[in-house]
Amino acid sequence: MEKTLEKELQESLYIHIPLKPDMEKSLETLDLKKEILEEAVIWDGKGLTPWTFEGEGRAKVENGRLILKTGSRSNHWPGEEARSVNAPTGIYATFGSYEAKLNVKGLDLSKYNRLYFKIRPNCKGMHSPCVRAAFINNGTVKIPDAYSREGWNCINLKNEEWNTCTWEIDSIAHDQVEEVSFIVHRYGREVSGSEELDYELCDIRLQKVKPNVVNGWQCQEETAVYSTTGYDIKGRKLSVANTKEKNFAIVDLEKGETVYSGQVETVNVFHGSFQVLDFSSLKTEGTYKIVMGEFESSPFQIAEHIFETTVWKLINFLFGERCGCPVPGKHGTCHQDVIARHREVSVVYAGGWHDAADVSQESIQTCETAHALMSVARAVRSDSPVLAARLLEEAQWGADFILRTRFGDGYRASGAGMRRWTDNFIGNFDDVEARVSNNSFVNFTMAACEADLYDGFYQFDKALAWKCLEAAKEDFAFAYERFLRIGVESYYMMEHAHGSALSQYYAAALWAASLLYQYTKDSQYVLKIHEMADNLLLCQETGEGDLPMKGFFYRDEAHSQIMHSAHQCREHLFAESLASACKALPEDSERGKWENALKLYGRYLKGLMKYNAPYGMLPAGIYEMREIYDKEAFRRVHEDRVVFEEEIENYKEQLENGISIGKDCYVKAFPAWFSFRGNSGVLLSMGKSATVIGKYFDDEELMQIGREQLYWTLGKNPFGQSLIYGEGERYGQMYTALLGETVGEITVGVETKANLDEPYWPPANIATYREVWTTPPTRWLWIATDLM
Repeated sequence: MEKTLEKELQESLYIHIPLKPDMEKSLETLDLKKEILEEAVIWDGKGLTPWTFEGEGRAKVENGRLILKTGSRSNHWPGEEARSVNAPTGIYATFGSYEAKLNVKGLDLSKYNRLYFKIRPNCKGMHSPCVRAAFINNGTVKIPDAYSREGWNCINLKNEEWNTCTWEIDSIAHDQVEEVSFIVHRYGREVSGSEELDYELCDIRLQKVKPNVVNGWQCQEETAVYSTTGYDIKGRKLSVANTKEKNFAIVDLEKGETVYSGQVETVNVFHGSFQVLDFSSLKTEGTYKIVMGEFESSPFQIAEHIFETTVWKLINFLFGERCGCPVPGKHGTCHQDVIARHREVSVVYAGGWHDAADVSQESIQTCETAHALMSVARAVRSDSPVLAARLLEEAQWGADFILRTRFGDGYRASGAGMRRWTDNFIGNFDDVEARVSNNSFVNFTMAACEADLYDGFYQFDKALAWKCLEAAKEDFAFAYERFLRIGVESYYMMEHAHGSALSQYYAAALWAASLLYQYTKDSQYVLKIHEMADNLLLCQETGEGDLPMKGFFYRDEAHSQIMHSAHQCREHLFAESLASACKALPEDSERGKWENALKLYGRYLKGLMKYNAPYGMLPAGIYEMREIYDKEAFRRVHEDRVVFEEEIENYKEQLENGISIGKDCYVKAFPAWFSFRGNSGVLLSMGKSATVIGKYFDDEELMQIGREQLYWTLGKNPFGQSLIYGEGERYGQMYTALLGETVGEITVGVETKANLDEPYWPPANIATYREVWTTPPTRWLWIATDLM
């Protein structure tokens, strides 16, 4: 670990005070240094004439600046949120918005590709002010788009100082821009916040600059992309380039000398022709840089414990996302008036971690996150006791929330959609009603996590460990009884886990039963292991379907549709459950069948890798054309407002833009999706499958697949950007809404443009692709568990 980070960790009390990012490595700082080729001032600062306003607030012009004032909250719901799809019911709503709209009709802005402006928030007591820049394009391509994913950028600001903001719009249609607007969202008043929000805005321009790469597989010309944090001393070390150079060198920065020289290899693969730099033979720990012609990379490390740095930063992010707890420099105690009611009792639903930028909560997310933290702690306990202790402390925060929001009869407080700071007073109009549900898939998953938390907590807090195991036994019993009676549960989109397929129910139940038997030796679980394993194996493609690939899992035994995810993803449950069964019953006569299923699935993952070469990002998997007509599966995978009948042709086109492998089957680099886009959760969940199987069979090829998913998030992608804020190099702002930027946040992930099947990463902070969730860091930690 770098000495600078060690010092920062000590000063943060091992992250009881959030870390600060190195802004010199941020994309925003780098973009401000670009040469401006042309520009046009689009407001002269002389009056309100070109402006119109919407929402509750007031505006004036003073000293060439537009001054916007509005309340942080109100005592009523707005009649309508500015450009919002949300009904003003108080459910998942803000207190409205105040929008300043600048009329630019008649101006030819098509040659410019960057919006530039300066803004100063004067919001007393507010930790994380933001402004949402937006524009309307009325050309051939309409902006905003149908799902409001293009044409917006929520920019995080530093309070009480001038912020210079830029937004590159080169990849977004802007041939007929009619309006540029600035929106202040009234997200409520945190504990320290004032009643009024005050913003000053000036120097609004459109500029022309050399754009960053935001679309496609090729990185910037004459550059190379790599894991900007570094590489594990084990495994392959590759960089992808777009160059005419024939040679490259690796320079040891401590010695100041070249320690490796190699040839640039050109490879012709499915996505085109690429250059690859292979320095896998370098196995000495140190700090290095790549030199290739005039290109020199930033420093990166090769180390045995390379992933520890990122783990510390993920802890930092999760600490900042704590709900119901004051976090220094981030927010005060929050959401004490979010109430879950069941029968004749109520519980305050504040705790665990906000699971997204909108400060919503889902209990299953918190439970999985606690499990991931504990898993890493268990893996590093002997080598890194301080890190292990801090991981267990953070995991305990989540476990406490999960245990105290169980009602003891199968029902639990399961989630709450918020999008606002509530006032913490119970009984007035801004309270939030938390959801309460009894869902067998959720309870199976909770039971598995709780059982494993018992093992992880046993030496840390025996009393808590005991309770986790008791809860696991009860939750499994509730889930099993309900599953036999109901089967797959009805679907509610706000509870993302409710979209789970029957095969995932089998896997979650198998995982839980295997861990419960391992920790209790209660023979009742042996029967459950066999029952659920038999059912799960019937959902696997073993070759009978005569398809071009095999080893993957379907949604059910009927093989009606291949298992796919478009946002959250729990595909790792298949591997996790079968491996756990093998470990729980090593002498069982069925173990050979379970191991064969794991091997088959592992070969499927290996077979996918060639389709995205030379990048290590796992493709989303194999798709069959027939599945586009399955309305029930569609409804469970995609957001409610995505209308099946309206998207069939788009669905078909997305599959056809994948790689045809015969028999009406396609390998998709990215999922088929519509509103919710971003693949971090998908590739990391699949990467966890690879490391689970790789660790079980000591298969280095599968372990490398896991590493490659982490490298993708750290910059080995076409954009050369770390997708983890404050980690590595060239990290950009993300959609964090209420909480501001936090070191260690990970976005929902890289998306695709329209129906194409290639990476798209525009620099606009908006849901969902650039939104921060706890899903990606949880799955990142799960992979790291097997690699550390």
